[in-house]
Amino acid sequence: MEKSYAQKKMSVHLQHKTLNDVLLTVQKNGRYYLYIDPSINTEKRISISTQYTDPVAFLQQIDNSLSYEIIDNTLVVTPQKDNAGRLFGLVLDENEQPVSGVVVHCGNGKKNGAALTDSDGRFSLPAETANTTLTATFIGYKKQNIEVGKKKFFCIHLEADVNELDDVIVTGYAPKAKNSFTGTAVQVKGEELRTINNTSFFDALKVFDPSFKTVDSRELFGSDPNHVPSQIEIRGQNSFPDISENNLRTETSLPVFILDGFEVNVEKVYDLDMNRIQSVTILKDASASAIYGSRAANGVIVIETRSPEAGKLQINYSLTSGVQVPDLSSYNLMNAAEALEFQKAAGVFNATNEGEDPGTRLNSYNVIRQEIMSGTDTYWLSKPLRVGFQHKHSLLIDGSVNNEKAEKEEFGNIRYSVNLAFGQNNGVMKGSGRTTYEAGTKLLYNSKKLYITNDLQFSMVNSDESPYGDFSSYTQALPYHREKDADGKYYRTLSLANVAPEGMSLSILAQQESPVYEAKYLNSFTEKENYNVTNNTSINWEVFSDLRVRANFSVSYDFNRTDGFISPQSFSYINSDDNTSTTPSVLYNRGKYTLSNNSSLSYKGNIVVSYSHSFGVHDIQAIWGGEVSQNEYNSDGYTLTGFLGDALNYLSYGVQYELYGRPSGSESMVRAAGTFANINYSYHNRYLVDLTGRIDGSSIYGKNQQTAPYWSVGFRWNMHNESFLKGNDILQKMALRLNVGTTGNQNFSKSQATSLYTFLTSVYGGYFGALVSTLGNPDLKGQLTYNRNIGIEGTLFGNKFNFDINYYYNTTEGNLTDITIAPSIGFDSYKTNMGDLTNQGFEFSFSYTPIRTRDITLNFMLNGAHNTNRITSISETLRKYNEQISKDAEKGTANVFLFKEGESMNTIYAVRSLGIDPGTGKEIFLTKEGEKTFTWSADDQVPVGVNEPILQGYIGGNFRYKAWEIGTTFNYSFGADRYNYTLHEKIENVDYMVNNDRRALTERWKQPGDVARYKAISDNSVTQSTSRFVQRERMLSLTSLRISYTLPQSILRGRKLSMVKLSVTGNEIFYCSTIRQERGLTYPYARSINFSAYINF
Repeated sequence: MEKSYAQKKMSVHLQHKTLNDVLLTVQKNGRYYLYIDPSINTEKRISISTQYTDPVAFLQQIDNSLSYEIIDNTLVVTPQKDNAGRLFGLVLDENEQPVSGVVVHCGNGKKNGAALTDSDGRFSLPAETANTTLTATFIGYKKQNIEVGKKKFFCIHLEADVNELDDVIVTGYAPKAKNSFTGTAVQVKGEELRTINNTSFFDALKVFDPSFKTVDSRELFGSDPNHVPSQIEIRGQNSFPDISENNLRTETSLPVFILDGFEVNVEKVYDLDMNRIQSVTILKDASASAIYGSRAANGVIVIETRSPEAGKLQINYSLTSGVQVPDLSSYNLMNAAEALEFQKAAGVFNATNEGEDPGTRLNSYNVIRQEIMSGTDTYWLSKPLRVGFQHKHSLLIDGSVNNEKAEKEEFGNIRYSVNLAFGQNNGVMKGSGRTTYEAGTKLLYNSKKLYITNDLQFSMVNSDESPYGDFSSYTQALPYHREKDADGKYYRTLSLANVAPEGMSLSILAQQESPVYEAKYLNSFTEKENYNVTNNTSINWEVFSDLRVRANFSVSYDFNRTDGFISPQSFSYINSDDNTSTTPSVLYNRGKYTLSNNSSLSYKGNIVVSYSHSFGVHDIQAIWGGEVSQNEYNSDGYTLTGFLGDALNYLSYGVQYELYGRPSGSESMVRAAGTFANINYSYHNRYLVDLTGRIDGSSIYGKNQQTAPYWSVGFRWNMHNESFLKGNDILQKMALRLNVGTTGNQNFSKSQATSLYTFLTSVYGGYFGALVSTLGNPDLKGQLTYNRNIGIEGTLFGNKFNFDINYYYNTTEGNLTDITIAPSIGFDSYKTNMGDLTNQGFEFSFSYTPIRTRDITLNFMLNGAHNTNRITSISETLRKYNEQISKDAEKGTANVFLFKEGESMNTIYAVRSLGIDPGTGKEIFLTKEGEKTFTWSADDQVPVGVNEPILQGYIGGNFRYKAWEIGTTFNYSFGADRYNYTLHEKIENVDYMVNNDRRALTERWKQPGDVARYKAISDNSVTQSTSRFVQRERMLSLTSLRISYTLPQSILRGRKLSMVKLSVTGNEIFYCSTIRQERGLTYPYARSINFSAYINF
């Protein structure tokens, strides 16, 4: 017993407090740890005001029915009984917080079983013999072995094991030891994700892997809560986009998502409750992902959710609530006075047509000027916006059922968990929002040889699009128009006639549709709902210590419904040529209700046999498996018209199907089967080789190619295990990895390999006719990607510095592309193999922890990546597409998408420009031959830039002092060439009847001698794509700023709480770029601040 406490007087002043409060006061005064036996009732009320020097004597005076001791600086409170027959104690982590679920046992742990620490870190188990060893083990911490001797109580401090935290790579089929893994993977714990961004899975994940990019979701859709990413790249773009004759390209590149062993779609991941996530692993090269064969060319993302924890009932509740503030910093629009000045300089108010009365335009100018002088300057950007509010609640309940037989391992134990979640994200555009519901239960049976899990999950998502429409319409509204009349009603049309004196003749040039009117007064809407039910069953059987068999089966049903209504009073009808007609043929075409239903039912199963054995310096791990799947898809829908009133917006009020329309529907079934094998050999844990092979068969392939093989070979050299490096104080780990192999892609449907027919509804001679509706390609096969990777990873300076550097070179052959063709052929499009391309680049990740003590932790991270994309060959079909697009470019203004050998798919093609001639205000071009000309020609288009950053990634840091923690993360990118469409479309090529960028007034050429970047204001000729609008970007944004506080146990004890953590996180705090371009044209960006509370009972 320790006696040093007897040297100082301590004061206690408590009125009607519990015994627990008294114990906490003594603990705080003496700076002890505190152990209270679970059987003690500490709710007894006590009033006392005194001083003491001996805490034990003081407590015995309060309640002498209990035993008080101070052992290892721990105040131990137990009942007054003999404790000789048991060992008990407290387990704490590096932060002096109790750790639940720690396995503690005596000796070999078999005779009397093992104890698990409770939520307060306490354990108790029978003592075996003296002079034995007490062992405490927990994932992520070093094993603690303590000699028992004659002691009864133990205060065990766990030490984090930096290496053990990432000892296993989760591949989705079978875990692999990291020290024998030859592939490249990025592992992220669920807690790390939630620390960065606890509301967006994809925004959080890309912080940890710079090669992971969501490339389509932000420039147009900003913070739209209903926009699910449709293009995600890992190590560059491995597929050609779908292309068409009207110069459009659609990106549909996605990795495969594996959730608890089974493939799910991107929307399921988008809406997943982040509090359920245990870990995420990104598999990036052949050795890591070849086992997925035909699905892995775009990478594999493996997500593991939490499993039920052993021990007594635990309840975890988390709340995330916050606000989103619209970010309009990228907009630089004219105010009312500037808009009028711009229109005047452009000659809008000058009569241009023969016989036109110039007075009407002059009257319009005077009315606008009067409006501006009276103070009219409407800020239209704010009209559809609000401060968005979001909140999410998550409840996780864990428990287990144990008995004596279970402890003796005659029977197993049962664990269970229940998860409930509700979230609502009201976006910054009024009326938009996404509401998610989740409920599920997971049951786990665990015996000596058998491990069975059943996971049943239900989710529902309701999404509402903003009735205020596309945000770009508000960027075009002229600020000198009023939004309301004198009675406070919104104008239907923004016209000068609304404010001009009655009878005044006006030009109609300054007339716009009000973007607010329909949202305020009409009942148009778009609503979507999704339901998903999934049941996963997994059986693990340990045949013997070296051989395991795992069987998995999943059934999933998904249903989507979309309802959209356009009011018959919408501008799209009222402003048509027949807007005054009341004949049935016209009225019955007004108003539109579109209903579409999509459902899918999938069955998936796999079996995996794994064998591992060590003999001497040799280690072997082998995996064999097979899987089958069946996916059934059904869709139907129709469009009704003839809604005679705005309020009559239910289906039954429709009069007829849309003109030339009728109900539509489709059904399809895709079956697939595959078998795979992997063998990993290690010699002396220094030299390792890994072989993987897989064969996939699928009904979506063409009949001439229905199977496809995939393979990988990987090598690893654990240099730190060499004799000349062992015991090195500087280097703790160093490994060199090298691998090569193939993966595939199946981004097409069954109908694209098989010709389909549609039966006609007309009858001729008593027979129905049929048309070929889909032109199948019997030679269609999945694209093949050759992956090559070399990497080095290491840990230095006493586990303070970690690094991982990789170089890759990937070649994709037989890229699949949708070609849209002339309708005269009879088909809209067909799928074909179009060409080959390569992606090569490097990526790195560094982390440094200069300080790691019990009270203070300081660490920094830096990662970065560069990718170069090249088209190595294209088919004759793609060459003809290039020729046609180049010809069509003469008629349009948009920057064209061309595909040329030796260039990147991200290459920007335009005519080179020498700028604006100061004498004439016209643009000077360079021909292909380098000659100057004032004439733009599509034949002179050449590569003028590449939209690929020289380097991009994230940098951040984290500082912890006791219970406080603060961290920040920045995103950086530099060296990418961007085509600035704001310069092209809102400074030149402008519509003078809408609002435009302020630079259209201040930076355009006005008179001879002006040195300007943009041509004359009065020049309304078409501006086609030129190098003037290509700019090199340097970008920095603050993606995450967070601060958290964990309440100390002294406050929680006695309140039935084991942990309370409070945090505030800010995301997208600022964005800084050398390119000034409008962002979020369809839906604006937002800065978000969220408060989170994590409470464990």
